[in-house]
Amino acid sequence: MNTRDTARFWLDTLLHSYSQVLFQCHRFCGLLILLAIALDGATALLGSLLGWSGALLGARLVRADAALVRAGYYGFNGVLVGLALGHFLGGSWFSASAILLFSALGAPLIHLQIRRWSIAPYTSAFVLLGWCAWLLATGAGLLPAAQATLPATDGTGLPGWLAGPIQGLGQVFFLGSLPAGLLILAALAVSAPRNAAWGLGGALLGSLVAALVSVLTDTALVSMTAIASGLFGYNGALAALALAQRFTRQPGLIAIGVVMSTLLQPGFSLLGLPALTAPFILACWLVCILAGALQPRPGVAP
Repeated sequence: MNTRDTARFWLDTLLHSYSQVLFQCHRFCGLLILLAIALDGATALLGSLLGWSGALLGARLVRADAALVRAGYYGFNGVLVGLALGHFLGGSWFSASAILLFSALGAPLIHLQIRRWSIAPYTSAFVLLGWCAWLLATGAGLLPAAQATLPATDGTGLPGWLAGPIQGLGQVFFLGSLPAGLLILAALAVSAPRNAAWGLGGALLGSLVAALVSVLTDTALVSMTAIASGLFGYNGALAALALAQRFTRQPGLIAIGVVMSTLLQPGFSLLGLPALTAPFILACWLVCILAGALQPRPGVAP
């Protein structure tokens, strides 16, 4: 490749890695996500870029297909690893080293998933790597208890029933502010207006389900403060976006996935693990299995 083609390749790889977190392969979507992260602060931006760099280094070591690398399939888990570890550990040389190491380790796993798995892996590589890093940091006493959850901030300027779900879109990237959520919503709208509708709708339904659970059970695992901060919207948003790609004309299945992802989320607190995006992954896998089981099979000829 000449210099211009090389620059275009790496620009596409960078922006697509950010947009693929939301299951999009769109330059401007990735650019707006990158802007939202940059506005949050240097720690988040540098963490995500380090995670992306480590993921691409790992992809090179496993000789990943260049087209898949360019489409962001090897980079987006690294972006999330960088954001998560930057949030858990803060900005330090140790944090930077851990981000590079764990994001690079994700490449062989992603390589295996692409080649072997018959079901979409979604962000499962990030979840496994994030849990390993979190457990190691906790065991070493490097992770204060207050850092074990996603950031939470109260939304202002919009009605609470709408501000919370918008913040939920930002919480996908560990961003707790309302402006960040609005930028993520704009990023989805740039890729396609229906994506913005699915993402916001999933976050809203997830928040409503969580609010109902909070009222009916009065459990500390599902607090109104967390709901208002979008912490019970991001898994619903991801579930809606992921399932809408496969079940576009079956909104009932999409809604089931959103509800399941919300109901599964508090269980990870009981296990002593941060939920990350595991609830949405499990919900989507269960919906896909359910849809496959219910699909009519062709009759056997007599």
